[in-house]
This record gives sequence, structure tokens and C-alpha cells, in this order.
Amino acid sequence: MFCTLFTANSYAQEAIEIGKSYTIKSRVLNEDRSIQIYLPTGYTDTKYPNQKYPVIYLLDGESNFNYLTAYVDKLSRYPYPSIPEMIIVGVVNTNRTRDLTPTVVTKDNMSKDQAAKIKGENGGNDNFFKYLKDEVFTYVDTNYRTLDYKILIGHSFGGITALNNMLNYTDMFNAYIVHDPSIWWDNKVMLREYTSRIKQDFKHRKLFLTQVGESENKGHLNDHYGAIKEFDKLMSTTPHPSLTYKYVAYEGEDHGSIPLKGNLDGLRFVFDGYRINFKDLKTNSNLLKDTFENLSKEMHYDFKPTEKYLDTVIKYFNTNGDKETADKVTEYKQSLYSL
Repeated sequence: MFCTLFTANSYAQEAIEIGKSYTIKSRVLNEDRSIQIYLPTGYTDTKYPNQKYPVIYLLDGESNFNYLTAYVDKLSRYPYPSIPEMIIVGVVNTNRTRDLTPTVVTKDNMSKDQAAKIKGENGGNDNFFKYLKDEVFTYVDTNYRTLDYKILIGHSFGGITALNNMLNYTDMFNAYIVHDPSIWWDNKVMLREYTSRIKQDFKHRKLFLTQVGESENKGHLNDHYGAIKEFDKLMSTTPHPSLTYKYVAYEGEDHGSIPLKGNLDGLRFVFDGYRINFKDLKTNSNLLKDTFENLSKEMHYDFKPTEKYLDTVIKYFNTNGDKETADKVTEYKQSLYSL
């Protein structure tokens, strides 16, 4: 009888990394702050050293960074990407209630249930936005190859922070994915602000808003649920020529689980029209060109397919003996990336 013993050293080991954490010494907030950085697969491909990428800024990074990187990796996979490859920046909290609330309140002017959610300082959105713009944006844009297309994702307090940003700092981000936002905050201050300024220019932003289903509308959650419903009614009944808006309620999800489903749908919403069946190029040689021209028009931003994606398509048609289609895609690629 023979026994073979295996030890950990018997196998080659390689770490699986989804990102790295960095510390920013913030002068704005007067503290050390951590951010998490995920880079897409194609970023380190030496064949494409100049390729740039959109950036997702993810609030509550410590809770959401791990799974969101998997979503983006899966949805952006070739040869049928639904979204572009993107850089993800997870913003890690130190004092969440301070940074992720729009106005200063005291427990005296809140209900008992609402007051229980207030811990320490609050109302620091303005300073937090200055930190993001002056320090985090600067760090990311200096150290990575970024496109000037930014998405902000926020949940709960992070959700009302995102809505505050869209209303008062509209130029900072191009699209917003907002989950079950705490619109109850400060007697629905953000709802009041949107009501008074509902016809302002949102500069062609996109907003994807989610909340839990009716089964969660109970007990201490009534105020939270109802305030979001009021916000959706306001946004849905007022024309917004400069805002593309979508609302979804997810029955069966609770306040903690809703970002999982919402981020999947939200990313698809932001990049609606991005996915194509590249095999149709065989009968429609203008498919890529037309798709990205239409996408750019709809998003009010000049998007184009990456070189790596185009090379993937070219290789497919060459491998399958369709040199004519491969040559047409090569010609299109050269029109976008010629030296």
C-alpha cells in the first residue's frame, strides 16, 4: 500500500488580486483616508499602453468593493461586453454619518426612529465633495489612465449624498446609481430642494434609482419607504429634458441586499445600447460605427470601442476566413486609433 502526501509547497501558488488599497493624507478632512483601486484586465496589457477608461466612484467601498469588481469584470468581458472596462475607486469611510449626510441636524428635530440613526457629527457633504474633487480625483487622474466619464454609486446615506451631488455639484459626475436613499433625512430636505429646483439643468446626466418593495414598507421603515416614493413621483411626473431617469422597486430585497441587484441593473442602464452582436458585422459593416455614434449621442460623451475589443473582433473574422469583414473592422480601428 502506497500513500502519497501532498503539502502546500507541492503546488505553485499565485495570489488572486482584485485591487489595492491606498492612503491619502487628506488636507480637506484633516485625516488619513483609504481608497480602493480596481483596474480592468486590459489595463496592464502592454499592447495597449494608451488605452483610457471610465471611472466608477463607489461610496461605502468597504462594503461594496469586492462584489462590484466582479460585476464589472463579468459585464465587460469580450467578445460581448454590456459595459466598457472601467476603473473602480472604492471610497472607504471613517466617519460615515458626518460625510454622507447633506445638512446638519440635531436629534431634537427628528422622530425617535430617525434620531436613533444619528451618531455624532453630520451634514458634511460639502466638505466630502471637496475631498473627492480636489484630492481623490486628482490622485486617480494623475496615477491612472482615465477618461473624463465618472459614475457615482451610493446606498442609503450614500444614496442621498449622490442625489445631493447631482443637484448641487452636477459637473462632478456623468451618471448616478442610487439605492434606497435616506431621503427622510432632515425632514426630507433633499425632496424639498428637488421640488423647488426640479426644472434646473441636469446637463444630460443619468440617474438610476432603486428601492425595496412594498413588503418592506412597515414599522420604522415607513418614513424611509414613503420618502423615496415621493421622490420618484416628483421625478416621474416632471419633464426632464436634461436628465435620463429610471426607477425600480425590487420586491423580495431588503435595505442591505438591494445594491446587489441594483448595481447590476444600474450599470446596464447607464450603458444601454453598448452591447452588440459583433457577428452581425458580416452583413452590416457599419454596425460598430453606428452603434458607438448612437451611444455617444445618447450619453453626450464620445465613447469608442477599445483597441483590444476591436482586435478581438478582427481576430475572430480572420480565424474564420472572413478577411473582408476583418479588413473593414481594421479600417474602422485605424480611423479611431491611427498615430
